[in-house]
Amino acid sequence: MSTSPCAVAADTKVETPEGPLPIRSLATTPAAVLTRTDAGLVRFAMIRAVRKADAAEPVVRITLDNGLAFRVGPGQVVLKKGMVETPAGALRVGDELEPIFSFPEGYTYRTDDQREVVSRASTVVTSIEPGGEAEVFSFSVNLTGRFALSCGVLAKADGA
Repeated sequence: MSTSPCAVAADTKVETPEGPLPIRSLATTPAAVLTRTDAGLVRFAMIRAVRKADAAEPVVRITLDNGLAFRVGPGQVVLKKGMVETPAGALRVGDELEPIFSFPEGYTYRTDDQREVVSRASTVVTSIEPGGEAEVFSFSVNLTGRFALSCGVLAKADGA
């Protein structure tokens, strides 16, 4: 099993300039992913050193309050609210994850279906379950060492 802080299931999508793409599709070509700098700037940065694990590995499926889900290895580091690094296997229902961007905390906005919502400036974990086994990829991200999963949360890449 991988000891890397980056262990993304092959079918999990990350944000790229071409839109959301499964990480397996970025393994053989130069590619950029969405990231956020320490100063809060959202931008694209190149990924490098993409590696596929030698064999399929166990993954967890994490579902969020936005209705989206992702699959990663239990050691994949995701960022909880406040940029707290946490392995996916240690997450619990109710944990607030750091979004790539959000309305400021306390800001009231209307959803597409006209509901008023007060921003928590986070994305909340609603379920964690075994996700079977999958091909798992690890990689580095220039500039920040972080990347945006297409579900809207930040995760850590290798070497950061």
